Amino acid sequence: MAIARPIMWAKPVHVPESRKALGKVHSYALAPRRRTCRCMPLRSRLDLRGEWEKDKHNSDLEAYGRMLSLIGLTGLKKTGALKLINGLVIEQNAQPPQLIVRYVVSRVQFLPQTLESFAAHHQTQMPRRDGQPGSQTATLAESENSIQTIITWGEPNPVSLTETYTVQHEVLTVLAVAEAQHQTVTCQQVFKRTS
Repeated sequence: MAIARPIMWAKPVHVPESRKALGKVHSYALAPRRRTCRCMPLRSRLDLRGEWEKDKHNSDLEAYGRMLSLIGLTGLKKTGALKLINGLVIEQNAQPPQLIVRYVVSRVQFLPQTLESFAAHHQTQMPRRDGQPGSQTATLAESENSIQTIITWGEPNPVSLTETYTVQHEVLTVLAVAEAQHQTVTCQQVFKRTS
C-alpha cells in the first residue's frame, strides 16, 4: 500500500531554560500539512521524554565515526558530530503518535542544531542528515520494548539508516544500523537521563 508523503514545514518552538543549559538549542518543529493514512495506536510503553546526556565512555565512538563516513559526513561536519553532540532532547506524544529528537550541540556555530520528527501513521520528510540538498524520508515503528526510526534518502549517496531506542534503569541505548554503497555499519550510543 502506497504511503502518502506529506510536505513538512518548520516553525519556531520555545525551548525551556533547563534545556538550554545542555547547549545552545535552536529548534524547529516539523508538522504535516495533511494526514492521509490511518492512525495506528501507540504500542510502545517506553518513555523517552526528557533530556539525555551522551555517555561517551560507554558509546562506541569508533564505529560511530565509521558510520558518519558511510552516510557522507566528512571533514568538519564529521568532527563536529563526533565531538560536539552532547546529548538529546526527546519529545514523545501518544496522540497523534509522534517522536521528536533534537541533537544538543555545544557550539552551534560549528555544527547546526539538528531536529528530526517521526510519526507512526505516515512518512515524514525533513532535511537530509548528511547536509546534502534534498530531503530524507522518515518513519516510526514501535513494539512494547523498543522504538525504531527508519530514515532513507536517495542520490547522491543513497542511505538507509535504522535506529532502535531502548531504555533500562534511566539509560537510553540507541543502536544504529547504516547501509550505503553496499556496506553496513552498526554502532551503539549510550545516553543518561538528566531530566
